[in-house]
Amino acid sequence: MALNLGRHITGGFALLVLVLSASAAPPSTTTPPPELQKARDDLRLSQETRDRIAIEVEDLKASGNASPAVVTAYETYLARVQDMVVENQNLVARMESAFSVHNTPSPAATAPVSGAEPEDRIKALDRQFNESLAAFDEMLLRELRILQAASARRMKGMAEAAAQAGRQAGEKGRETAGEKGASAEGAEASAPEPAKGEKAGPGSDQAKASGGGKPGDAAGASQEAGGWGSGGTGAPPGAYTSSADDDIVARQLREAAEKETDPELKAKLWKEYEEYKKSRSKP
Repeated sequence: MALNLGRHITGGFALLVLVLSASAAPPSTTTPPPELQKARDDLRLSQETRDRIAIEVEDLKASGNASPAVVTAYETYLARVQDMVVENQNLVARMESAFSVHNTPSPAATAPVSGAEPEDRIKALDRQFNESLAAFDEMLLRELRILQAASARRMKGMAEAAAQAGRQAGEKGRETAGEKGASAEGAEASAPEPAKGEKAGPGSDQAKASGGGKPGDAAGASQEAGGWGSGGTGAPPGAYTSSADDDIVARQLREAAEKETDPELKAKLWKEYEEYKKSRSKP
């Protein structure tokens, strides 16, 4: 009698230990799934891009050389990228919430199994716990991918808007720089010419313009003036398809282009991507 009572106490204690350990057991996925990790990386990259543009805007304002139109264009660019930051923050928050729920043990994992011996209960609890975690793994990944797909559709439009704003900001900045350069050239052109009969020095602009320089100078000046973009071939196709230095706008455009199945939309997104990369690579 005492022996049977001892066995029941031992079996009950083992069952209690298993239930407590099951309720405190770590989740099957201790590291974040790739979907969540990518969302975190995108959020970090979008914040870095926003901070970089914010510094550019502050530098423009502090310089006093930028026109109101240029400053407004850069502020619009900053606002479009900030929209992307907010979208990434929302996506990460939703994914983190789903991952947190996934890490909470299922009630089935700790539910007692009645009508069985302690050893059978231990095996049944262990099986239920593993099955519950496997189901949660599958459910979590499905939920994360649904959230990711919904965000990707919204992010594509935001990336296109940000890319357009970034190009316009760069173009306005270069237009302002070009106008200042033209004013400087006009001032040089109005400088007094050498007196009549005075010979132009070999290093003077007048000598170079009249062909008095070294052989080949005129051809070199012409090539320098025309550059690869003036009547030439421009940048070769695909020159900007390297993703090594992509910011959040370029990265989102690239991913949208890679995933797009419609040929016309895919070509449009790749063009948008390369044009944006070109505009951001120019000073």
